[in-house]
Amino acid sequence: MRVGWYLRRLRRMGMAEIAWRATVLLRQQAWRRWRGEAWPMPTAQPCWRGGALPSGMAGDAAARLALARQAEAVLAGTWPTLAATAEVAGTDPAWHRDPLTGRCAPAGLYAFDVPYRDEAAIGNVKHLWELSRLHHVTLLATSFHQGGDARHAERAVAHLRSWWRANPPLCGVHWVSGIELGLRLIGWVWTRRLLQGWPGVAAAFEEDPSFQRQLHAHQSWLAAFRSRGSSANNHLIAELCGLLAASLAFPLFAESGRWARDAARALEAEAAHQTFPDGMNRELAGTYHVFVLELLLVAGCEADAAGAPLSEAFWQRLAAMADALAATVDARLSPSRQGDSDDGRVLVLDAPDRPAARVVLDACAQLLGAAPWWPEIAGGSVTAALLAQTGRQRRIIEGRPATRPHLFPQAGIAILRHAPGDADEIWCRFDHGPHGFLATAAHAHADALSFELRLGGQEILIDPGTYCYHGEPAWRDRFRATIAHNALELGGRSQAEPAGPFLWQAHPAATLLSAEGLEGGPRASVEAYHDAYRALGARHRRRLTLDRAARRIEVLDVVDAPGPLPARLAFHLHPDIDCTLDGQAATLSWTGADGPRQARLELPAALRWTSGRGEDALAGGWYSPRFGLRQPTTTLLGTGRLLPGQALYSVLAVLPPAAPLRHGPRSTQALETR
Repeated sequence: MRVGWYLRRLRRMGMAEIAWRATVLLRQQAWRRWRGEAWPMPTAQPCWRGGALPSGMAGDAAARLALARQAEAVLAGTWPTLAATAEVAGTDPAWHRDPLTGRCAPAGLYAFDVPYRDEAAIGNVKHLWELSRLHHVTLLATSFHQGGDARHAERAVAHLRSWWRANPPLCGVHWVSGIELGLRLIGWVWTRRLLQGWPGVAAAFEEDPSFQRQLHAHQSWLAAFRSRGSSANNHLIAELCGLLAASLAFPLFAESGRWARDAARALEAEAAHQTFPDGMNRELAGTYHVFVLELLLVAGCEADAAGAPLSEAFWQRLAAMADALAATVDARLSPSRQGDSDDGRVLVLDAPDRPAARVVLDACAQLLGAAPWWPEIAGGSVTAALLAQTGRQRRIIEGRPATRPHLFPQAGIAILRHAPGDADEIWCRFDHGPHGFLATAAHAHADALSFELRLGGQEILIDPGTYCYHGEPAWRDRFRATIAHNALELGGRSQAEPAGPFLWQAHPAATLLSAEGLEGGPRASVEAYHDAYRALGARHRRRLTLDRAARRIEVLDVVDAPGPLPARLAFHLHPDIDCTLDGQAATLSWTGADGPRQARLELPAALRWTSGRGEDALAGGWYSPRFGLRQPTTTLLGTGRLLPGQALYSVLAVLPPAAPLRHGPRSTQALETR
């Protein structure tokens, strides 16, 4: 199995990348002699050039109160890590204990020998890494900066020193992945900045030999093993941002200037390379767009703080990304759930339950200026306020759209919406873009022509989310499958088959045929097709129409094929939505902000419809509200055989709050699970 994966992975690489990876393997073996205290530490000149933050409160009163409460919770010993809660009591947490499974990874093993994909050996690596991103340390430092409580500063420094002792250079799982090193460097820079008023801060950082060793090893690692080729996605941006931030703020070493210049140059190139001209991130994953935008904002502000600003072209790119995010969020400022999501954050200076998209949009509004058509952003984030104090405010006007965009042609995203800003807004994202980014399409799902539908920010027809990356391959594949989305499956197979947790055997392409009325008018319509089933001689075409006056979504599916094909059409509901299926019609019920709500979903009569929930089996409906969590939910599944050119019509009508729908007896059929 592992040999097969490597062969499939090699097929996605060019000769230059293969040569580079061979060089990396040789370098990894050569570095084995430098692990731990053997790290070749150069002479360091203690220096801090990260500047200081103005005194005074940041964020609104509610954010500051939540921050203080979360800091006290950390002192009491708890910190949320994805789907688990880590124990961080005292001054020496268990850095190698996975808070989800309780397993402990080997601490002294040479980093590049760690079987980090083997959950039985080390636990869930994402949860292990999440704790060692040290977000709780930056939160403690922020609480000290805002409230002056020395206990928070002392615990923050104690946990940093504990981490440095437990994770000497090149030892253990926390030295395996470059993105983790990059994010830690950003956290260390910000912890040092936030603790500026604490006596002994210089002795805890730039004057401390332990910190100097860690800093030099982290930066050397990133300079030597930077992601390249088919792996050069958001990981590379995080690596470059961390290297840039630390080299500018802590120019302790002879290499610091070169590292900073190289990182800045590469980062400017990657910001352009990894962003479509329409402003969307090329990985085509909604929350990764937020994550990358946050990374680039942090890097730009660090460069400003050090007096080495990045180019105006870089900031223009950030403005395009900010506008794309502002244009695609729903009435609650939630981004799309397209593709993978691991809930990654760059800076956690607020209580961690504050939504990342709100924080990033708040920071963008303060640093770049909000376009006139942006949704109202409540603001108040401590993170956004402190980030804005670090960077130089720019009011970028040139090149920004004068009105809200609804179509992102390069990314293949269309937003059909009714009454933007309305609390009862219909919001629908339609996917007609590329399969993913680079040769691996690592964070893609097999979801061409799928869509998700929300009403006033309440999810109705959902994207399933991600749930996991490593350790549970069947679940990983299930959440990425075509049938897990609001999509049409043909021939009993997904549109694309995974070849590993971050690798696909094929990259289906979708083509936009038409888009009309997205900006306004009585109806908005988007039509596209994809070639995922070309091996079957079939082409699936879908048209999505929003009738604004009738408040309904119409879905037309047509398959052109040489003969009949088995088909499955799925509609997945949010767990908060109750469903009663009666023949080819389903009544959807939920409780909204204004009381009970209902919608009616008319389903194609050409298919046999069943309703079922996932419960404990892979089949049925599943929803992942965040990384590491899954919930059973209702799936409406239609099965049958489609004749060439046969049309399937589905219509979902949202009913007004005062008009409850009358329906017959509840008739919900269970979907068989295996």
